[in-house]
Amino acid sequence: MSQSFVTITLEELSAGTVCKHPIEDQRGLLLLGRNASITTDVIRNLRDRDVAQLRIDARDVESICVDDATPIALSPERERLEGIAKSSPVRDLLIDRHDESLSAERTQELADSLIMAKAHFEVLRDQLSGNVILSTTGFFEIANNYAQSMVDDHDQTVGEVGAATRTCDLDERAIRMTVLGMAVATQMGMTGLQTLELGLTALLHDIGFYAMGRDFSKSIELMDEGELWEYRKHPLVSVSCVSEVPQITDGIQIAMEQVHEQFDGSGYPRGVKAHRIHNYAKILNVVDSYLQLTCPTNERRGIVPHDALGLMLHQASRGLFDPRVMRAFLYIETLFPLGSIVELTSGEVARVIRRPRKGFANPVLQNIEGHRIDLELGDSKVLRPVCDPDVDQIRLSPDVMETVRWHPSHPRMHVG
Repeated sequence: MSQSFVTITLEELSAGTVCKHPIEDQRGLLLLGRNASITTDVIRNLRDRDVAQLRIDARDVESICVDDATPIALSPERERLEGIAKSSPVRDLLIDRHDESLSAERTQELADSLIMAKAHFEVLRDQLSGNVILSTTGFFEIANNYAQSMVDDHDQTVGEVGAATRTCDLDERAIRMTVLGMAVATQMGMTGLQTLELGLTALLHDIGFYAMGRDFSKSIELMDEGELWEYRKHPLVSVSCVSEVPQITDGIQIAMEQVHEQFDGSGYPRGVKAHRIHNYAKILNVVDSYLQLTCPTNERRGIVPHDALGLMLHQASRGLFDPRVMRAFLYIETLFPLGSIVELTSGEVARVIRRPRKGFANPVLQNIEGHRIDLELGDSKVLRPVCDPDVDQIRLSPDVMETVRWHPSHPRMHVG
């Protein structure tokens, strides 16, 4: 049966819907792939590109068109704020919530965002089964949602999404990497557009695993050289998956390829170093290493976030990571990372919920009764980090931390 197209105006396109089939412009050029989410941002971007009419599959008419369409426009205030977000540092937009407790409503919003993000990954896997990705609009939406959450409450977003968990599949790892990476980008003064591009890089950098058709669930600590060689091809495969997607710029593709490159040139797939590595990749390399250490594997337990950060600082002193990124990451997570658990000198156990206003050692906590504890306002101090009972964790002693040899590409740890 031949495919039947219908021509509609842009104003007839309904936000909040999903096109089941590709949408083209009048010349037959692809604008949106099948199963793409049609959001106000998508419609606005099409208008900015002077797209006035679209060709859609006749089967989509009832589901994505409105009968009485009116142009989608932003209020002047919203338009002004979005302009700032694109061209100005995101950190200038952050709302100060230091004196507030965590919000149950925001917790639910973050949980809903996770469900939506995983649904987009499911659509992506379906597309990759046909060896083609037509659109990544939904992933821009994921990055934007988390960026907005971070602007509204940086510490709660980072603490709840970026905290260590007992298990972490490929989708969840990409989402955690996105939030932590965008937080570092914000600290380093990146603009809204740069921060969203970095988030998109994080979301897509490992999709090559989906296309390679092999089971890479085996911990890389247990892989032999042949398996490692195959495993390290995935950045190149990831880039090839998105090479024809208009929204994925050359810069994003370069960053996707270089996430696993190390500052000293010891990474993969090409062994580039220092200034030859894209700034997005330098940031995501640090975040990826942190997640490697804090996530439990088949080979070992996860490392308590405080100790993982300490180990990374030792490795940074040996040139493994960009020192500017490490400083920004330390500022984001502090000595006792957001979401982790500590024991106080009073014997009380509490979870870190906010960074200190000054320094790195006196965060804001929440105890098991739900009461807020600001260490800068009291006599209690952190005695030590402790293992999270909900996560399979271990601690590293100071002696081990100073002598251990660990590399993100060869993650089996050696002491001495």
